[in-house]
Amino acid sequence: MYIRRKKVKGIDYAYIVRSIWDHTKRTSKQETVKYLGKVSRLTQEMIPVEYRNDPAIISFITRYSTVNLKKNDSLTKKLGQDLFRMLSAGDLQSIIKIYHKYTNLFGTIQFYDNLLKPVMYDIGQQWAAGKLDVVTEHVCVNTANALIKIIDNSQLIRSTNRHYKGTIFICTPNGEQHNLACNIIESVLLSKGYKVYNASPSLPADSVINSLDSISPDAILISITLTDHIQTTRNLIRKIRARFASLTIFIGGLAINDPNKTYDFSATSLYVIRNMMLADAIKLIRSTIVRTRTI
Repeated sequence: MYIRRKKVKGIDYAYIVRSIWDHTKRTSKQETVKYLGKVSRLTQEMIPVEYRNDPAIISFITRYSTVNLKKNDSLTKKLGQDLFRMLSAGDLQSIIKIYHKYTNLFGTIQFYDNLLKPVMYDIGQQWAAGKLDVVTEHVCVNTANALIKIIDNSQLIRSTNRHYKGTIFICTPNGEQHNLACNIIESVLLSKGYKVYNASPSLPADSVINSLDSISPDAILISITLTDHIQTTRNLIRKIRARFASLTIFIGGLAINDPNKTYDFSATSLYVIRNMMLADAIKLIRSTIVRTRTI
């Protein structure tokens, strides 16, 4: 039993549906149980009592209904504050509980976008401003990376039956030691059925070229956290393009997210992932790989 969305004239409408096995055609088909109206106005009270506490139903309402938007924002803010304290204390077990609580309602991608990334950005800003000591900053980063590894292990078990989507090589320019963003995007890509080679952080250009030669990925994703490494990244791109004329390149990271600055990387088949939610970034990667495979 689950809720299905159907768009009519640009408006999403919701239906409770269930899958029924057709013995004649030997396939499953959907049967509408109840029409619920506009997705944006959906509340739990509109759901038949027998389905009201179904986790899939609750998750759908929490994620898409604007009626619960203020409540959801309040929950995200509260859990974000808790996550900050627990990262600072290195309390991995409590963080795992927050992860499960949030993902049961919104999903893993939303956990990364709405909780972990903003909290880690705040930690970085406080450290840069001298409000957070370097030991605490390192504890936060290492604990966050430990959480991502745990998430990856659970995601891989569920994603083993997913159709193979392609191979992605992830790296940072030489000298770039920050790789939390690389680990997050790797986690999401793995869950979607991609094979990922995460070679971050800090990889010399020649090592990148040698790896690309042996792996032959569908695309390379380069993450830049510090603007000091923009020129190093340009040099890396030139070397990649000299050896691989058509390899798809994605550039992302905190260094290029500043809306007041623009950077020209001047390369064909290069896409900049700038101020983009993870779900949109994955859509861009997927559609680009699919398109290049058909050319």
